Parts: sequence; structure tokens; C-alpha cells
Amino acid sequence: MQPQQPNNQPQPVPIQSAPIPQPIQPVQPMLYGQPQPMMAQNIMVAQNSGNGASTTGLVMGILAISTFALGFIPFLCFFFLFSWLFALLAVIFGHIGASQGSKTGVGGGQGVAGLVLGYLTLAGYLIPFLLLGSIGAGASL
Repeated sequence: MQPQQPNNQPQPVPIQSAPIPQPIQPVQPMLYGQPQPMMAQNIMVAQNSGNGASTTGLVMGILAISTFALGFIPFLCFFFLFSWLFALLAVIFGHIGASQGSKTGVGGGQGVAGLVLGYLTLAGYLIPFLLLGSIGAGASL
């Protein structure tokens, strides 16, 4: 218990006016014994191993078949003007992507899907011409 003054208050504590020197801490801790080698960590970095050509072929194939289908709507018939271009690009990129996919194992299915959609769209253009040609050849006999 603290000594009390006559009016029941504790005695004042004197405050030092001179600073107390603090010991300087070393920046690095002291090492004792033999230095130990630091354990290395193996970090696995995932690489983006996509197949851009097959993805492009698939996107072009989807655009080709969808714009070809939209061409049958009366006010959207202008889609027939450029859906064949998407089909050609789908076939080209689909072949490249399927070839790369067979080598790397990534994206081969997308390339084949782009090929199928591109060829279906091109068949949609060629079949009417073949049918009209055969009807014309049969009418001339």
C-alpha cells in the first residue's frame, strides 16, 4: 500500500527530467552456432496453355451458323452477305486449331467444332446451287 498524506491522497510521484539512455538494439539478431542454409520453396506457376486458333475457329463457326440462320429472317437478309466469310475463317482457323490441338493436347475439340460449323454453313450455301443446277440440267433434256 502507498503511504498516504493527511488528506487521504497518495504522494506525488516525481517525474524525471533527464532521459534514460536506452540500449541500442542490433538491426539483425545475433546468430549462434553454424549458419543454416535457407530452405527453398518450389513454386508452380500455371501457364496459360490455351489454343487461340481453335478458340477463334469456334467463335467464327458460331458467328457463321448464326448469321446464316438470321439471313432467313425477311428484314435481316443482309446477313447472307457476310456469313460465308465467317464460315471460311472458321474452316481456316479450325484446321489450324485442330492441328495444334493434336500436337499439344489442348483445344482440339474446339477446332473440330469450328470446322464442323464452318463446313455446315458453306454447305448451306452450296446445296441450293447444286439443287438448282440439277433442276436446270434435268429441264434441258
